[in-house]
This record gives sequence, C-alpha cells and structure tokens, in this order.
Amino acid sequence: NLLLPDGVPPERQWARFYIKIYRAEGLPRMNTSIMANVKKALIGENKDLVDPYVQVAFAGQKGKTSIQKSSYEPLWNEQIIFTEMFPPLCKRIKVQIRDSDKVNDVAIGTHFIDLRKISNEG
Repeated sequence: NLLLPDGVPPERQWARFYIKIYRAEGLPRMNTSIMANVKKALIGENKDLVDPYVQVAFAGQKGKTSIQKSSYEPLWNEQIIFTEMFPPLCKRIKVQIRDSDKVNDVAIGTHFIDLRKISNEG
C-alpha cells in the first residue's frame, strides 16, 4: 500500500509528460585536463570538442537524447516521454547535459525544473 501525502487523491490517473529538448549553446571546451593528456599519450585521442547529449530524470525514470558528435552548439529537436501517475509525487525534473566519452561520461551542466513553477494549481 502506497502512503500518499495529504491532498493527493487516492484515485490517481496515468499521465504522459513530454519533455522537449531543442538545443544547447556555448558549451565549454572539454578534455583539457590531466586525464585528457594521459588519453592523448596512451591512445592518441586528442579532441577538444564535446559529444553532448541530454539526460532527463523524472520520478525514478531516465531518458536521453541522441549524441551529437563534436559540437559546441548541438541541435536535437527531440522529445522524451515519461508515463507516470498524476499528480506526480516527484517535485522536480532533472535536466543534465553530458559529454559522451569512451571511458566515463562527464556532466557539463545540471538544471532542476520545479514542477510547481510550471504547472497551475489543482
């Protein structure tokens, strides 16, 4: 049995949440660290451009866009769809731009969207 907070009706309905990802601008140069120099020495990889993608987390679910190779201003025009009960018990959506890497993906930037600020009362 799920314990619901006060004010949340027990008869919650399923809803689809559409997150539209358009583009990013002004991404920083990556791979300028010591680890990048080690990679260059060991495997000959020398890239300053990022391979960005967007990862969205909402209500215990994750979705991501495609990877845009070697781009500082990627253009996705993609949407991520989450199916969750309404109203959601989760209060925010996590949007993170990440640099895809063979060894370890790196977070470039993170933003949280507060659902109370983008929805109407009731």
